[in-house]
Amino acid sequence: MFAQFTFALNITAPILILLTLGIFFRRTGFIDQHFINIANSFVFNITLPCLLFFSIASTPLTRTGNIPLFLFGVLFTLAITLLFWLISLGVIAADKRGVFIQGAFRGNLGIIGIALVFNAYGTEMLAIASLYMAFIAMLDNPLSILILKPKGHRPYKSILSNPIIIAVFLGLVCSAWQVSLPVFIKQSGQYLAQMTLPLALICIGGSLYWKNFQNHPGDVILATVCKLILMPFLGTSLAIYLGFRDQELGLIYLMLSSPTAVSSYIMAKKLTAHGTIAAEIIALSTASSTLIITVGLILLQTTGYL
Repeated sequence: MFAQFTFALNITAPILILLTLGIFFRRTGFIDQHFINIANSFVFNITLPCLLFFSIASTPLTRTGNIPLFLFGVLFTLAITLLFWLISLGVIAADKRGVFIQGAFRGNLGIIGIALVFNAYGTEMLAIASLYMAFIAMLDNPLSILILKPKGHRPYKSILSNPIIIAVFLGLVCSAWQVSLPVFIKQSGQYLAQMTLPLALICIGGSLYWKNFQNHPGDVILATVCKLILMPFLGTSLAIYLGFRDQELGLIYLMLSSPTAVSSYIMAKKLTAHGTIAAEIIALSTASSTLIITVGLILLQTTGYL
């Protein structure tokens, strides 16, 4: 049991520490909202694309082309979104359903999901995790827009101009053509890539406030339970039934267990009148995620699936 606890803690504790540092830095005034806004933009547009590009470009395409894994991720995302929509019909007010569903299914794969997989398996699974995340990201925006129902919005524009999707595509091209990048380009890109996870996690921590948990407790708690417990439980159980094991199963569990994506707040605020609910779901799911993920990892280790 101690070995299983240590394995789980090694994956989740670094996330918790950096989130806590973000909270501490914000409370002491070392960072402020302006810094967080600029840093989030820098991560999304520069450092995270570098991380994904170089991890995929340096990995042979034969090692990243796990079609069953990617197909599972895409189909399960569609199925779970439909399930959460059905759940919302009976318990969530009509004007809040879109925000609830988005908060329940849309995970922070690009930062926390990638960080969890990296902590668990190192660079060995980073390229596969990047591709998995890219396939889900191509679904998330159109699904969120469809759920939130804005008028005159064209989801394909947000996909084609997404720096993460562009970086993954270019990484695949370089991997397929076996492009050998100059050493100084690789080293410069790695410097930027290494900034991604600590900077992003500190900014997420700096954005967490206790007051964000208090305004809509019923909707927020239900969305958090769906995101952190129901979604990973159903997805991991199905993956086990389908024969996924070891690192593949670990990747599926960690990605499905990621707390609600910060981008869901931006979209909810822009397209609905309930951006506050989205912020509360992000705050509660992020604050609760490390403990719940740790328990899930211990259970999977104890049962021998990981």
